[in-house]
Amino acid sequence: MFELVVHGSHLMQFARAIGDADPAFENVERLAATGPDALVAPPTFLMAADHFDPTYARRPRPGASWLGSRRGGSEQQSGFHMEQYFTFHRPVRAGDVLAADARPGATWEKRGRRAGTMTFTETLTDFRDSDGDLVASARWVSAMVERKPDAPASSAEVERSPDPAGTDVEVGSSAKDLAVGSSWTVVVVDALTRAQIVMYAGASGDFHPLHSDDVYARDRGHPGVFAHGMLTMGMAGRAVTDRFGHANVLSFGGRIISQVWPGDTLTVRVEISAIRKSDDGGTVADLALTTRNQDGVAVFSGVAEVRVD
Repeated sequence: MFELVVHGSHLMQFARAIGDADPAFENVERLAATGPDALVAPPTFLMAADHFDPTYARRPRPGASWLGSRRGGSEQQSGFHMEQYFTFHRPVRAGDVLAADARPGATWEKRGRRAGTMTFTETLTDFRDSDGDLVASARWVSAMVERKPDAPASSAEVERSPDPAGTDVEVGSSAKDLAVGSSWTVVVVDALTRAQIVMYAGASGDFHPLHSDDVYARDRGHPGVFAHGMLTMGMAGRAVTDRFGHANVLSFGGRIISQVWPGDTLTVRVEISAIRKSDDGGTVADLALTTRNQDGVAVFSGVAEVRVD
């Protein structure tokens, strides 16, 4: 268990890294404010708790050997981050001091055609405030593969399914403006830059050299560095928060499907899959998200719940 502090300036850095242009993240008064009306964090911000974890392995330490400084495959593979889910019992706000308590979840195996046996492992983390109240829960799913699958020569060789038909309409945040099956699309990044990947590394605390060291990445069979899966997910979340606001996100999660490279342009399609009453009598919309690159290849598939009334 460890504690983390949600600073307004850190929220600004994180918002910039995922391309969140909400002016609240540039407002000095909002950044400095605390309390029940303080600035709300983006839905994937809790990944930045890694900055406060004293045991976090993806942070270089002075005087200690760093995996990015070694060539070849001597270090142990840490697995692939496959899925990530967040549930919010209340918004995470600037000024919060949260205790993070992680525990192992389930473990299971699946046999794949390309990678052999895949072993999946869950890590479950609860975030509680200074009163001990549960603020948010996170579920991380990683996978270890028996063998590295051969990557397709180009994205054109990747099988992809068309998005289901929907009615593209301007959807407001009020329940009366919503309809099941309605959808919208948002371009969340146009030609991703290496600089934005580096910005995300700094904001999130994930300094794995696959995202910053071309030589290291090429030594492991990649064309070069690529984006963090959670950068892809964080950018996808903007298609939700730009529409409904950060404080109205009740849950957000999904599966990281494919790598995102410098130069990629990502478009998110959001569809309203259900509208229902919550336990407190309000209205909740269930959303399905698909993020695709400029070649139409799906890179992230997600779901979200938002309060709309």
